[in-house]
Amino acid sequence: MSAKFQTRSIDEMVDGALSALSQGGTKEIPLIDGRIVSVHASPTKGTSEKMAMGVSALPPNYSTPVHSHDAEEFALVVRGAGVISVDGVDIPVSSGSIVTVAPNVPHITTANSDGPMVVYWTYGPAGSESRWDPKGES
Repeated sequence: MSAKFQTRSIDEMVDGALSALSQGGTKEIPLIDGRIVSVHASPTKGTSEKMAMGVSALPPNYSTPVHSHDAEEFALVVRGAGVISVDGVDIPVSSGSIVTVAPNVPHITTANSDGPMVVYWTYGPAGSESRWDPKGES
């Protein structure tokens, strides 16, 4: 990371993800498995050293595939509502909810039918995000 700090606007990140979702993805923010995953900080991008950060926008009634990763994850719901299932336990979430998931624990995020759900997420250590951003380009 060349700078000692980076700044981002959560509103711009969310608006960009929702705009990309409404367009079915863009060159800069592609649709990945039916949802938007926009990586904003990652060692592969040179914007962080040991963690990753971004936003995901899920269309109504969309569920991520069940997945797990070596990193701890912090998920903050910034728009919409739904359920985050962690190791089989359903956790209702809405704007302002924060869910932490331990490493290697299976989880699924599901948006409800009322509209898209946008989640701001961070991973530590970085690495799990590379499946969406393998060349450091989002």
